[in-house]
Amino acid sequence: MASVLTRRRLLGAAGGSLLGAFLLGPRVGGSDHVDPDLESGWRQPRTDARNVARTADPGPGSDGRIGWDHSLDSHRRFEHAGLALVDGTLLVPTHRSLRAIDVESGAERWRYAYRDLPVGPFDRPQLETEPRIRDGVVYLAFQADICALELDSQRLRWRYSLGGSVDGLHLFGNTAYVTGNLDGEDRLLALDANTGLERWRKTGRVIPLAARSGLLVGARYESGRLLGLEPETGTRRWLSDAAIGASSLNRGLVAAVDDLVVGIESNGDLTALEADTGERRWTVFDDVGDPNTYRRSVAVDPSERAIYRSRPDAGTISRIDFADDEEWRTDESALEFGVSVGGGTVYASTTDGLLALEADAGDERFRVSIDPDGTDPLGGTPLIAGDRVYHLLGETVYEVTPR
Repeated sequence: MASVLTRRRLLGAAGGSLLGAFLLGPRVGGSDHVDPDLESGWRQPRTDARNVARTADPGPGSDGRIGWDHSLDSHRRFEHAGLALVDGTLLVPTHRSLRAIDVESGAERWRYAYRDLPVGPFDRPQLETEPRIRDGVVYLAFQADICALELDSQRLRWRYSLGGSVDGLHLFGNTAYVTGNLDGEDRLLALDANTGLERWRKTGRVIPLAARSGLLVGARYESGRLLGLEPETGTRRWLSDAAIGASSLNRGLVAAVDDLVVGIESNGDLTALEADTGERRWTVFDDVGDPNTYRRSVAVDPSERAIYRSRPDAGTISRIDFADDEEWRTDESALEFGVSVGGGTVYASTTDGLLALEADAGDERFRVSIDPDGTDPLGGTPLIAGDRVYHLLGETVYEVTPR
């Protein structure tokens, strides 16, 4: 078995010290940043690096039913936004392991739990992030370690160790952006996804949230203020006064498309920023007195120039166009975190299952219910693939098929 490429080995090759690695400059990985193909499927928890939770696939469409369901028998993390899909396998995050589920049967194919040094009373570190996939490799953060796991063999290609738990991980093309403590300081790192070597590092606690060509969108940990960076160098392009709440817990508050960055601010307002400058284009002011934004999320359909906003705390789903006009709103009293759109249908998490709405008008198409297992029915972003939807609710992952 080939040895795992670790940060310690990489630093040894660079001269035996962190200083030596840093002085090698921003191209120590041996390759330049390359943007991804955004039409390559649902490879991240909200479709792709833009965080749009949108696909051209329709899912079940006009009517649906439960196909299979699978109990994970494991607690989930609040931070986990959703699932990823590759080669007929769903990748599902749990508290301390990644599960691989067969999409045809719902049976578990394998699971991966990372083990390194002992961590207190626990036998393995917790899984901090959801799966992100590129070229047969899934990228994960287990507590303080970034891991590149080969899907075919479930062996590590490389790992990169930080000095404390990872605050954020975002995959954009062949670059993994990571926030954590390194050398006693909070840093944002850009790692070559193929090798785990550093491309660049910036001092500061900036959480990477979304990306599109020429722009990496992050948020400052302390203030929540959104900022735009150059993906290739980390150079700051803009800093906005728009701020989200608890950026390290963000799951679906921010999305980036060609000309807009859309975000739900900490006060509940929905704001659109100019992607090139960070200037506000418009703000839809929230009508909830004391909003709880942690379970809110957006799905963005650039082809329709439409934003779908789920507000579980207010019990509403609405469609807002790119000019800030609300085109429809529907009242739903039992919403949970998670919304996506595909092929003319909006899919939204509820406390006991999934709701499907007609995307143009907001009319209900169907809903399904399932026992979520566990005391808190944490929702997830519905994953749309072909004529199916895969959903994670509480400790249960399940399939919705056409009726």
